[in-house]
Amino acid sequence: MAPEVSFHFMTPRVTVLMPVFNREEFVGQAIQSVVDQDFGDFELLIVDDGSTDRTPEVLRGWAERDGRIVVITAPRNLGIAEAPNLGMRHARTEYVARFDSDDLMMPGRLAGQAAVLDSHPEVVLVSSFYETMERDGRYTGTWDVDEPHEVVTWLLHFYNIVGGGGHVMFRRSQVQALGGYDAAYPSSEDYDLWVRLLRTGRILTLPLIGMKQRDHKGRATIEYAGIKRANWAAIMRKSLAPYLGRPISDEEIAALITIWRFDGKRGMAPIADRAMREAFTRFRRDHRDPELRRRARHRVARQWLQGARFFASAGNRIEAMQFLLRAVRWSPATVIDAARRRRG
Repeated sequence: MAPEVSFHFMTPRVTVLMPVFNREEFVGQAIQSVVDQDFGDFELLIVDDGSTDRTPEVLRGWAERDGRIVVITAPRNLGIAEAPNLGMRHARTEYVARFDSDDLMMPGRLAGQAAVLDSHPEVVLVSSFYETMERDGRYTGTWDVDEPHEVVTWLLHFYNIVGGGGHVMFRRSQVQALGGYDAAYPSSEDYDLWVRLLRTGRILTLPLIGMKQRDHKGRATIEYAGIKRANWAAIMRKSLAPYLGRPISDEEIAALITIWRFDGKRGMAPIADRAMREAFTRFRRDHRDPELRRRARHRVARQWLQGARFFASAGNRIEAMQFLLRAVRWSPATVIDAARRRRG
Protein backbone atom coordinates (compact mmCIF):
# COMPACT_ATOMS: atom_id res chain seq x y z
CA MET A 1 0.00 0.00 0.00
CA ALA A 2 1.18 3.55 -0.71
CA PRO A 3 2.61 5.64 2.16
CA GLU A 4 0.04 7.44 4.29
CA VAL A 5 0.80 10.91 2.97
CA SER A 6 -1.50 13.63 1.67
CA PHE A 7 -1.18 14.63 -1.98
CA HIS A 8 -3.93 17.29 -1.95
CA PHE A 9 -1.47 20.17 -2.36
CA MET A 10 -0.20 18.79 -5.69
CA THR A 11 -1.96 18.33 -9.01
CA PRO A 12 -1.69 14.69 -10.06
CA ARG A 13 -1.44 13.53 -13.67
CA VAL A 14 -4.44 11.19 -13.70
CA THR A 15 -7.84 11.05 -12.04
CA VAL A 16 -9.14 7.55 -11.46
CA LEU A 17 -12.90 8.12 -11.44
CA MET A 18 -14.94 5.49 -9.60
CA PRO A 19 -18.65 5.88 -8.91
CA VAL A 20 -19.99 3.55 -6.22
CA PHE A 21 -23.43 2.57 -4.97
CA ASN A 22 -23.86 -0.07 -2.26
CA ARG A 23 -20.66 -2.00 -2.90
CA GLU A 24 -19.46 -2.65 0.65
CA GLU A 25 -18.46 -6.20 -0.31
CA PHE A 26 -16.18 -5.26 -3.21
CA VAL A 27 -15.20 -1.60 -3.06
CA GLY A 28 -12.28 -2.16 -0.69
CA GLN A 29 -10.70 -4.64 -3.09
CA ALA A 30 -11.24 -2.23 -5.97
CA ILE A 31 -9.54 0.61 -4.08
CA GLN A 32 -6.66 -1.64 -3.05
CA SER A 33 -6.03 -2.55 -6.68
CA VAL A 34 -5.74 1.16 -7.55
CA VAL A 35 -3.40 2.18 -4.73
CA ASP A 36 -1.19 -0.82 -5.54
CA GLN A 37 -0.53 0.48 -9.07
CA ASP A 38 3.08 0.98 -10.10
CA PHE A 39 2.01 4.46 -11.25
CA GLY A 40 1.41 6.60 -8.18
CA ASP A 41 0.74 10.05 -9.64
CA PHE A 42 -3.04 9.92 -9.44
CA GLU A 43 -6.04 10.97 -7.43
CA LEU A 44 -8.71 8.36 -6.82
CA LEU A 45 -11.94 10.33 -7.01
CA ILE A 46 -14.81 8.25 -5.64
CA VAL A 47 -18.40 9.38 -6.08
CA ASP A 48 -20.60 7.84 -3.40
CA ASP A 49 -23.90 7.79 -5.27
CA GLY A 50 -26.23 7.66 -2.27
CA SER A 51 -25.10 4.34 -0.80
CA THR A 52 -27.28 2.98 2.02
CA ASP A 53 -25.05 0.11 3.17
CA ARG A 54 -21.60 0.29 4.81
CA THR A 55 -19.95 1.70 1.68
CA PRO A 56 -19.59 5.27 3.13
CA GLU A 57 -17.82 3.86 6.18
CA VAL A 58 -15.42 1.86 4.01
CA LEU A 59 -14.67 4.94 1.88
CA ARG A 60 -13.98 7.14 4.92
CA GLY A 61 -11.49 4.62 6.22
CA TRP A 62 -9.57 4.57 2.95
CA ALA A 63 -9.61 8.35 2.58
CA GLU A 64 -8.13 8.72 6.06
CA ARG A 65 -5.28 6.35 5.18
CA ASP A 66 -4.34 7.66 1.72
CA GLY A 67 -4.36 11.35 0.80
CA ARG A 68 -4.77 10.55 -2.89
CA ILE A 69 -8.31 9.32 -2.24
CA VAL A 70 -11.05 11.95 -2.50
CA VAL A 71 -14.67 11.07 -1.74
CA ILE A 72 -17.53 13.10 -3.22
CA THR A 73 -20.99 12.39 -1.84
CA ALA A 74 -23.83 12.84 -4.32
CA PRO A 75 -26.86 14.77 -3.00
CA ARG A 76 -29.05 11.81 -4.07
CA ASN A 77 -28.74 8.66 -6.14
CA LEU A 78 -27.86 10.11 -9.55
CA GLY A 79 -27.43 6.87 -11.47
CA ILE A 80 -24.63 5.30 -13.46
CA ALA A 81 -24.41 8.13 -16.02
CA GLU A 82 -24.78 11.25 -13.91
CA ALA A 83 -22.54 10.03 -11.06
CA PRO A 84 -19.39 9.99 -13.27
CA ASN A 85 -20.43 13.36 -14.73
CA LEU A 86 -20.44 14.75 -11.18
CA GLY A 87 -17.02 13.21 -10.63
CA MET A 88 -15.59 14.82 -13.76
CA ARG A 89 -16.73 18.23 -12.55
CA HIS A 90 -14.62 17.71 -9.41
CA ALA A 91 -11.60 16.11 -11.11
CA ARG A 92 -8.33 18.07 -10.91
CA THR A 93 -6.67 16.47 -13.93
CA GLU A 94 -7.13 16.35 -17.68
CA TYR A 95 -6.66 12.59 -17.93
CA VAL A 96 -9.53 10.51 -16.52
CA ALA A 97 -9.27 6.74 -16.06
CA ARG A 98 -12.69 5.22 -15.54
CA PHE A 99 -13.02 2.35 -13.12
CA ASP A 100 -15.87 0.44 -11.52
CA SER A 101 -16.23 -0.28 -7.82
CA ASP A 102 -16.56 -4.06 -8.13
CA ASP A 103 -13.60 -4.66 -10.45
CA LEU A 104 -9.83 -4.97 -10.05
CA MET A 105 -7.29 -2.72 -11.77
CA MET A 106 -4.27 -4.55 -13.14
CA PRO A 107 -0.63 -3.36 -12.96
CA GLY A 108 0.67 -1.19 -15.79
CA ARG A 109 -2.66 0.16 -16.91
CA LEU A 110 -2.41 3.76 -15.69
CA ALA A 111 1.19 4.24 -16.77
CA GLY A 112 0.56 2.77 -20.21
CA GLN A 113 -2.61 4.72 -20.93
CA ALA A 114 -1.20 8.05 -19.70
CA ALA A 115 1.87 7.57 -21.90
CA VAL A 116 -0.36 7.12 -24.96
CA LEU A 117 -2.29 10.33 -24.29
CA ASP A 118 1.00 12.17 -23.66
CA SER A 119 2.48 11.15 -26.99
CA HIS A 120 -0.58 10.93 -29.26
CA PRO A 121 -2.76 14.08 -29.25
CA GLU A 122 -4.98 12.57 -31.94
CA VAL A 123 -6.03 9.73 -29.60
CA VAL A 124 -9.24 10.49 -27.69
CA LEU A 125 -9.71 7.11 -26.02
CA VAL A 126 -7.18 4.56 -24.75
CA SER A 127 -8.61 1.11 -24.13
CA SER A 128 -7.09 -2.19 -23.04
CA PHE A 129 -7.87 -5.86 -22.85
CA TYR A 130 -9.62 -7.13 -19.75
CA GLU A 131 -10.51 -10.39 -18.08
CA THR A 132 -13.89 -11.40 -16.70
CA MET A 133 -14.33 -13.29 -13.47
CA GLU A 134 -17.01 -14.77 -11.25
CA ARG A 135 -18.09 -13.13 -8.00
CA ASP A 136 -15.41 -15.11 -6.14
CA GLY A 137 -12.65 -14.13 -8.59
CA ARG A 138 -12.58 -17.26 -10.75
CA TYR A 139 -11.50 -16.52 -14.33
CA THR A 140 -14.22 -16.80 -16.98
CA GLY A 141 -12.78 -15.18 -20.12
CA THR A 142 -10.81 -12.42 -21.81
CA TRP A 143 -11.98 -9.44 -23.85
CA ASP A 144 -9.07 -8.90 -26.22
CA VAL A 145 -10.53 -7.02 -29.17
CA ASP A 146 -7.63 -5.28 -30.92
CA GLU A 147 -8.82 -3.69 -34.14
CA PRO A 148 -7.63 -0.55 -35.95
CA HIS A 149 -9.45 2.66 -35.09
CA GLU A 150 -11.24 2.74 -38.45
CA VAL A 151 -12.60 -0.78 -37.96
CA VAL A 152 -13.64 -0.09 -34.35
CA THR A 153 -15.52 3.03 -35.39
CA TRP A 154 -17.31 1.10 -38.12
CA LEU A 155 -18.21 -1.81 -35.83
CA LEU A 156 -19.68 0.59 -33.28
CA HIS A 157 -22.60 1.01 -35.66
CA PHE A 158 -23.64 -2.51 -34.64
CA TYR A 159 -22.18 -3.24 -31.22
CA ASN A 160 -20.14 -1.81 -28.35
CA ILE A 161 -16.90 -3.35 -29.60
CA VAL A 162 -14.86 -1.23 -27.14
CA GLY A 163 -16.47 -3.09 -24.25
CA GLY A 164 -17.50 -1.85 -20.82
CA GLY A 165 -16.40 1.54 -19.56
CA GLY A 166 -14.16 0.60 -16.64
CA HIS A 167 -10.91 -0.02 -18.55
CA VAL A 168 -10.47 3.20 -20.56
CA MET A 169 -8.74 6.56 -20.19
CA PHE A 170 -9.70 9.80 -21.95
CA ARG A 171 -9.23 13.55 -21.80
CA ARG A 172 -11.77 15.14 -19.50
CA SER A 173 -12.14 18.29 -21.62
CA GLN A 174 -13.01 16.31 -24.74
CA VAL A 175 -15.69 14.26 -23.02
CA GLN A 176 -17.19 17.26 -21.26
CA ALA A 177 -17.28 19.15 -24.57
CA LEU A 178 -19.61 16.41 -25.81
CA GLY A 179 -21.85 16.73 -22.77
CA GLY A 180 -20.40 13.81 -20.83
CA TYR A 181 -22.32 10.60 -20.29
CA ASP A 182 -25.96 10.68 -21.40
CA ALA A 183 -28.42 9.65 -18.67
CA ALA A 184 -30.94 8.68 -21.36
CA TYR A 185 -29.02 5.40 -21.83
CA PRO A 186 -28.56 3.78 -18.38
CA SER A 187 -26.14 0.85 -18.55
CA SER A 188 -25.39 1.74 -22.19
CA GLU A 189 -24.04 5.21 -21.46
CA ASP A 190 -20.51 4.10 -22.30
CA TYR A 191 -21.56 2.75 -25.72
CA ASP A 192 -23.29 6.04 -26.53
CA LEU A 193 -20.25 8.05 -25.44
CA TRP A 194 -17.81 5.97 -27.51
CA VAL A 195 -19.95 6.50 -30.62
CA ARG A 196 -19.85 10.26 -30.11
CA LEU A 197 -16.24 10.49 -28.94
CA LEU A 198 -14.71 8.43 -31.73
CA ARG A 199 -16.09 10.83 -34.30
CA THR A 200 -13.62 13.42 -32.96
CA GLY A 201 -10.40 11.40 -32.79
CA ARG A 202 -8.81 7.98 -32.65
CA ILE A 203 -8.86 5.03 -30.27
CA LEU A 204 -5.79 3.01 -29.33
CA THR A 205 -6.05 -0.32 -27.53
CA LEU A 206 -3.13 -1.43 -25.37
CA PRO A 207 -2.39 -5.17 -25.66
CA LEU A 208 -2.38 -5.68 -21.90
CA ILE A 209 -4.94 -6.78 -19.33
CA GLY A 210 -6.06 -3.50 -17.77
CA MET A 211 -8.65 -4.82 -15.36
CA LYS A 212 -10.55 -7.83 -14.12
CA GLN A 213 -14.30 -7.33 -14.45
CA ARG A 214 -16.47 -9.07 -11.89
CA ASP A 215 -19.75 -10.61 -13.01
CA HIS A 216 -22.40 -10.88 -10.32
CA LYS A 217 -26.13 -10.33 -9.88
CA GLY A 218 -25.69 -6.77 -8.70
CA ARG A 219 -23.90 -5.49 -11.79
CA ALA A 220 -25.62 -2.66 -13.63
CA THR A 221 -25.58 -4.70 -16.84
CA ILE A 222 -27.86 -7.22 -15.12
CA GLU A 223 -29.90 -4.69 -13.16
CA TYR A 224 -30.74 -2.76 -16.35
CA ALA A 225 -31.09 -5.80 -18.62
CA GLY A 226 -34.73 -4.99 -19.31
CA ILE A 227 -34.00 -1.62 -20.91
CA LYS A 228 -30.68 -2.36 -22.59
CA ARG A 229 -32.35 -3.51 -25.80
CA ALA A 230 -34.14 -0.17 -26.15
CA ASN A 231 -30.82 1.60 -25.49
CA TRP A 232 -29.01 -0.44 -28.13
CA ALA A 233 -31.75 0.24 -30.66
CA ALA A 234 -31.68 4.00 -30.07
CA ILE A 235 -27.87 4.28 -30.17
CA MET A 236 -27.54 2.10 -33.26
CA ARG A 237 -30.26 4.02 -35.07
CA LYS A 238 -28.78 7.46 -34.44
CA SER A 239 -25.35 6.18 -35.47
CA LEU A 240 -26.21 4.02 -38.47
CA ALA A 241 -28.87 6.20 -40.11
CA PRO A 242 -26.51 9.14 -40.84
CA TYR A 243 -23.82 6.70 -41.95
CA LEU A 244 -26.11 5.07 -44.53
CA GLY A 245 -27.94 8.28 -45.35
CA ARG A 246 -31.39 6.78 -44.84
CA PRO A 247 -33.80 5.82 -42.05
CA ILE A 248 -33.19 2.49 -40.32
CA SER A 249 -36.24 0.27 -39.85
CA ASP A 250 -37.20 -1.44 -36.61
CA GLU A 251 -36.81 -4.75 -38.43
CA GLU A 252 -33.22 -3.95 -39.35
CA ILE A 253 -32.39 -2.93 -35.80
CA ALA A 254 -33.93 -6.14 -34.44
CA ALA A 255 -31.97 -8.22 -36.94
CA LEU A 256 -28.67 -6.54 -36.10
CA ILE A 257 -29.29 -7.10 -32.39
CA THR A 258 -29.84 -10.79 -33.10
CA ILE A 259 -26.54 -11.03 -34.97
CA TRP A 260 -24.44 -9.04 -32.54
CA ARG A 261 -26.05 -10.03 -29.24
CA PHE A 262 -27.46 -13.50 -29.93
CA ASP A 263 -31.03 -13.13 -28.67
CA GLY A 264 -32.06 -16.37 -30.41
CA LYS A 265 -34.55 -14.92 -32.90
CA ARG A 266 -34.81 -16.85 -36.14
CA GLY A 267 -35.01 -15.57 -39.68
CA MET A 268 -33.00 -12.42 -39.01
CA ALA A 269 -29.85 -13.34 -40.94
CA PRO A 270 -30.85 -12.03 -44.41
CA ILE A 271 -32.05 -8.69 -43.04
CA ALA A 272 -28.94 -8.10 -40.94
CA ASP A 273 -26.65 -9.20 -43.75
CA ARG A 274 -28.14 -6.69 -46.19
CA ALA A 275 -27.73 -3.84 -43.72
CA MET A 276 -24.13 -4.77 -42.91
CA ARG A 277 -23.20 -5.13 -46.57
CA GLU A 278 -24.66 -1.73 -47.28
CA ALA A 279 -22.57 -0.31 -44.44
CA PHE A 280 -19.50 -2.15 -45.72
CA THR A 281 -19.96 -0.56 -49.15
CA ARG A 282 -19.68 2.83 -47.44
CA PHE A 283 -16.66 1.59 -45.44
CA ARG A 284 -14.89 0.51 -48.63
CA ARG A 285 -15.58 3.88 -50.22
CA ASP A 286 -14.08 5.69 -47.22
CA HIS A 287 -11.10 3.37 -46.70
CA ARG A 288 -9.01 2.16 -49.62
CA ASP A 289 -6.51 0.26 -47.49
CA PRO A 290 -6.91 -3.48 -48.28
CA GLU A 291 -5.79 -4.42 -44.76
CA LEU A 292 -8.54 -2.33 -43.16
CA ARG A 293 -11.09 -3.95 -45.43
CA ARG A 294 -9.76 -7.40 -44.60
CA ARG A 295 -9.91 -6.71 -40.87
CA ALA A 296 -13.51 -5.49 -41.10
CA ARG A 297 -14.60 -8.55 -43.11
CA HIS A 298 -12.73 -10.85 -40.72
CA ARG A 299 -14.47 -9.40 -37.66
CA VAL A 300 -17.92 -9.69 -39.22
CA ALA A 301 -17.19 -13.28 -40.31
CA ARG A 302 -16.19 -14.12 -36.74
CA GLN A 303 -19.54 -12.79 -35.55
CA TRP A 304 -21.43 -14.96 -38.02
CA LEU A 305 -19.39 -17.95 -36.86
CA GLN A 306 -20.21 -17.28 -33.21
CA GLY A 307 -23.87 -17.04 -34.16
CA ALA A 308 -23.65 -20.36 -36.01
CA ARG A 309 -22.26 -22.01 -32.89
CA PHE A 310 -24.96 -20.37 -30.77
CA PHE A 311 -27.78 -21.76 -32.91
CA ALA A 312 -26.09 -25.13 -33.31
CA SER A 313 -25.83 -25.50 -29.53
CA ALA A 314 -29.54 -24.66 -29.31
CA GLY A 315 -30.30 -27.46 -31.77
CA ASN A 316 -31.31 -25.18 -34.65
CA ARG A 317 -29.17 -26.57 -37.46
CA ILE A 318 -30.94 -24.70 -40.27
CA GLU A 319 -30.32 -21.31 -38.69
CA ALA A 320 -26.77 -22.34 -37.81
CA MET A 321 -26.09 -23.26 -41.44
CA GLN A 322 -27.37 -19.89 -42.65
CA PHE A 323 -24.98 -18.14 -40.27
CA LEU A 324 -22.09 -20.36 -41.35
CA LEU A 325 -22.68 -19.68 -45.05
CA ARG A 326 -22.69 -15.94 -44.42
CA ALA A 327 -19.44 -16.24 -42.49
CA VAL A 328 -17.92 -17.90 -45.57
CA ARG A 329 -19.21 -15.13 -47.83
CA TRP A 330 -17.65 -12.44 -45.64
CA SER A 331 -14.29 -14.16 -45.20
CA PRO A 332 -13.54 -17.73 -46.30
CA ALA A 333 -10.07 -17.50 -44.75
CA THR A 334 -11.57 -16.74 -41.33
CA VAL A 335 -13.81 -19.81 -41.48
CA ILE A 336 -10.96 -22.07 -42.64
CA ASP A 337 -8.68 -20.77 -39.90
CA ALA A 338 -11.36 -21.30 -37.25
CA ALA A 339 -11.92 -24.88 -38.45
CA ARG A 340 -8.19 -25.62 -38.25
CA ARG A 341 -7.98 -24.27 -34.70
CA ARG A 342 -10.92 -26.35 -33.59
CA ARG A 343 -9.34 -29.50 -35.05
CA GLY A 344 -5.94 -28.72 -33.59
